[in-house]
Amino acid sequence: MSGILFCLAAAGHTLTQWPGPESLLGIAAIPVWVLSVMGAGFFWAFARDLFEDTPTDWRRFTPAAALLVVGIAGRTAPEAVTPGIWLVHNLIGAALVLHILALIWTGWRGDLIEKRRRIRVAVLFAGAAYALVVTLVQTGELFVGSAEALSPLAASVLMAMGLVSVWAFGRVDPQLFAAPAPSSAPEPQAPPPIEGADAVVAAELERLMHVERLYREEGLTIASLALRLRVPEHRLRQLINQKLGHRNFSAFLTQWRLGDAKAALGDATQRDVPVSTIALDAGFASLGPFNRAFKADTGLTPSDFRARALSART
Repeated sequence: MSGILFCLAAAGHTLTQWPGPESLLGIAAIPVWVLSVMGAGFFWAFARDLFEDTPTDWRRFTPAAALLVVGIAGRTAPEAVTPGIWLVHNLIGAALVLHILALIWTGWRGDLIEKRRRIRVAVLFAGAAYALVVTLVQTGELFVGSAEALSPLAASVLMAMGLVSVWAFGRVDPQLFAAPAPSSAPEPQAPPPIEGADAVVAAELERLMHVERLYREEGLTIASLALRLRVPEHRLRQLINQKLGHRNFSAFLTQWRLGDAKAALGDATQRDVPVSTIALDAGFASLGPFNRAFKADTGLTPSDFRARALSART
């Protein structure tokens, strides 16, 4: 959905940059303009749908709605304050793009879907770079002068990028946007059997995690884990993704850390150990991410889980 909206927004922006769109489109110029001003927000939602592996909800479109509100204010406000309002609109769009750049940078190493890793930087860095340039040009227009001659060409390029992006992501892998199945899903599909050389690597990986508790190591990366296993990084990525069923390395580590925390919380001998200590010992960097991951996995807070587990034991 977000990809389609991004593509429509790119098309809307293209149409609004050509001379006389309102006279050509009539009443249809209104939704075209609406899509155009919401474009950066739809791009932000599209990128998060692609890279974060979390279910989409309506809140993901909140920035797009905020851009629309600011855009309406810029269109209806007195002329004296209009440049300032559109400056705010452009800055919001730039902030959203910068957030996506940060998302790409921080998540690229841990992404286990090889096809997604290969296309994400090229396509989205191009889109982000274009959006930033447009923001700078439009902001300059507010204070320096018009650059209308460049607008139709730039908008057409954006439209082409939107179409190519949606086509490429849909063509490369139908599971590219799939979110992880909820833990309560009935009859989860069993992972494919691990055979041959992969079975040896998987056994050693299991030992490192279960016996040595390597997931507790601060700053553990898939590159350092591959070195410990003495296998190429791409092979380890493929094993964890295709054989063990994880879409990113963080989710793989979180599974082990949550298992460690659950065991500690259900241990009567550790009933007086603070939850924060258990979280840090399991490998979580802080209590906040631990609480969110624990609630998402079990539907309970760590304290509620501990109370139920200890009550069941007695």
